[in-house]
Parts: sequence; C-alpha cells; structure tokens
Amino acid sequence: MAPHKCLRKANSNQAAVLISIITPLFNEEECVGTFLESIKLLEGDFELILVDGGSTDNTMSEVQKQVSEFGEKVRILNAERGRAVQMNEGAKEAKGDILLFLHVDCVIPKDSLEMIERVIHRQNVVGGAFKQAFSSSDTMLRAVSIFGNLRTQITKTFFGDFGIFLRKDIFRRINGYNTAVLLEDVELCRRAKKHGRLTQIDGYILASPRKYLGKGKMRLTTLFILVCLFNELRLRPRLLTRRMTNG
Repeated sequence: MAPHKCLRKANSNQAAVLISIITPLFNEEECVGTFLESIKLLEGDFELILVDGGSTDNTMSEVQKQVSEFGEKVRILNAERGRAVQMNEGAKEAKGDILLFLHVDCVIPKDSLEMIERVIHRQNVVGGAFKQAFSSSDTMLRAVSIFGNLRTQITKTFFGDFGIFLRKDIFRRINGYNTAVLLEDVELCRRAKKHGRLTQIDGYILASPRKYLGKGKMRLTTLFILVCLFNELRLRPRLLTRRMTNG
C-alpha cells in the first residue's frame, strides 16, 4: 500500500519521518525529570515540544537540567494554562509530519516512533494511540486498563493517557483541540475519524497512577466507567467530567 502523499517515505536513501512530540506542563517538577530521561531512549527522528502553562514550582528548573542534552531536538514554549490550549500551541510550532501528544506522566516504548510511522504508512490510517497500562500492579488499576483497552479497541476514541498521534495535516484540517469542551481528547478523535481511520498500536504506554491514588481508586474508577458509558451515548454530563478531570 502506498504511503500518504503528505508524508516522506523512509527508506535507505531518505531520512525517517519527523515526529513532533508535544507535552503540556504545569507544576510537574516531580515527573518531568523522569519523563525527559525516558524520551532520551526513544529511537527515531523526533522533536520534543514542551509547552508550559505558567508553572509556579521548579518544573522549568528541572527541564533546564537536561535540556542541553537534547540539543536542537527540544523546544520550550509558553502558553495560557489549559491542556488543550497548550497542545494546540505546540502543534502550531511543530515541524513534524506526525504529531504525538504525550502526557508528562506517561512513558512509551523506545521503538514507539517506528511503530507510529509504520502504521501510518502501511495501514492507511490518519492516526491512533497505544494500548494503556498503569505503572502499578494494583488489581483495580489493571481492571481499569483492561476495560479501557477493550473500549478503545471497539470505538477507536482515546483518552490523553493512551498517547494520541495524528497526521499534522489532519490535525490542522479539524482545527486541533476544541478548547471549549470537556474530554477534548475523545472529541478530537471523533472529528479525526471523519477524515480517515484511527488505529490502536499493539504496544503499551505506561501511565502514572497518581491521579487514582490521589483522588481515590474506587471513586475515580466509578467516574471513569460512567464517563465512558455516557460518552458512547454522546452524552457528557459536566458534573461527571469535571470531577474526572479536576477532582
């Protein structure tokens, strides 16, 4: 199957497709160092765009400790606070043909960029995401991941901690993230699917369980299930989604 015309096909005589990794930051001093260490291990051609939403802790100090090791591969932007706003700002500055929206408390396999490029070229898709697992052996959290992966396997609509990637031309065609809605990741996927297929990579992104541990596993698990069920009915009760995202 021929690759999409908007992408540069990788072969022995041509550089791999550049993937722009876009990560929003806000008071992430505890996570950002580990995140950057994991990014250093990635194989493939990428740029990392960190978009800070006005951190008031030592996030940017932690970034500066490692940023020199990335050279020109990393750029730091400032934007108004708001995950969707920050990711849109990062996408505006992205040089890559493929955008990967990656949360700072998530870790992807070192061959993830190759997997993304391969499915974009060979499966005739416009984007997708990974399977998700928590970096914890907790039984309840494992059940949440299993439920989430079954849901996304069927619906191909993803939450942000699944590591959403999308062709840049498609992202721009649908005007990026809608900053006026809740569950902007799910809404982005729905609009993207009007322009082509989304797929789920057979590889796991490891997400931090900190939100579940901080807000209560049972409480957040119940909210997660309810939000997913309402979402499939195209309903988004603001009370539920606010509690899911803000606590």
